Amino acid sequence: MKRLQRIRMNNTRPNFLKGITIKYLFTFFLLSTLGFQVCAQQDPQFNQYFFNPLGINPAYAGSRGTLSAVAIHRSQWVGFEGAPSTESFAIHSPTGNKKMGLGLQILNDRIGPKNTTVISGVYAYKIRLGRGKLGFGIRASLYNYVFDWDEIEYRDGTNFGSIERGKETFLAPSFDFGMYYSDRKNYIGIELTHLNEGQIGIQADNVNLDFYSRQRMQVVLTAGRAFVINRQLTFKPSVLVKTTANQPAFIDLNASFLLKQKLWLGASYRRGYGAVAIMEYNVTKALRVGYSLDFAFTTLNRQNGGSHEIFIGYDLKLFKSGIISPRYF
Repeated sequence: MKRLQRIRMNNTRPNFLKGITIKYLFTFFLLSTLGFQVCAQQDPQFNQYFFNPLGINPAYAGSRGTLSAVAIHRSQWVGFEGAPSTESFAIHSPTGNKKMGLGLQILNDRIGPKNTTVISGVYAYKIRLGRGKLGFGIRASLYNYVFDWDEIEYRDGTNFGSIERGKETFLAPSFDFGMYYSDRKNYIGIELTHLNEGQIGIQADNVNLDFYSRQRMQVVLTAGRAFVINRQLTFKPSVLVKTTANQPAFIDLNASFLLKQKLWLGASYRRGYGAVAIMEYNVTKALRVGYSLDFAFTTLNRQNGGSHEIFIGYDLKLFKSGIISPRYF
């Protein structure tokens, strides 16, 4: 990754550390800055999260009452070499009695020399509460981190280039818990991610060095409401908040309008970042497609071609009850 080519080691370091600590220092740096970002956004964040609630709460599994599949692609900071690129696929369904939901999620995230693949299994149990349902969900995930050292261009080939080449892989399990309530026009949810706070790293006993980075548990809060103004217009505000101990909260505020029960048009404001324009179109009762574009309020916006996100979802009827359309959540 050419953005790292300016990194230099101090040549006054004792000789016995040269060639030993270089790999560990780079691993620690990449884990800390690219892998486990110790902030409220340590996992990839999608603009269209409210069109795919399973991605932010396992208790949503089975809530659509159908076999539902969603695929999302996000290209961030287009034009930057090594810029983040993320793909996500999720499929979930209720069981026959609709008291439980099962799901599978696959995510792939690339940034510079690091590639992360996540496979998750989801289970949810639901109970009737008032006019809606309250769900409890768990998600078990396996994170596979791959670092490609060949993608890094070192400034000093003598000290760096000959030390470590090829790829290295690290595995880390993770467990999440969520609660999600929804009725026809309202939803609210809370998720606790990375409950086990898994860590990966390298221990070099020969020089008493221990480098590692840890996934931090975070709380994810979501809420939204649909206001049906008339048959042609529905207004839906929503909010997403992610918070981690001792770190600023990530806040996303969204306002969307449903036109003629077909076209969603909306905008989001993300604190400390900028705004997002979002569109979703219900092609049929079963098929929906969406697109979003970021507008960063920083100098970064002038350095790249923006961030783009494409979404497609499909619902397949499995039970006697039909597909609800339009569906607000």
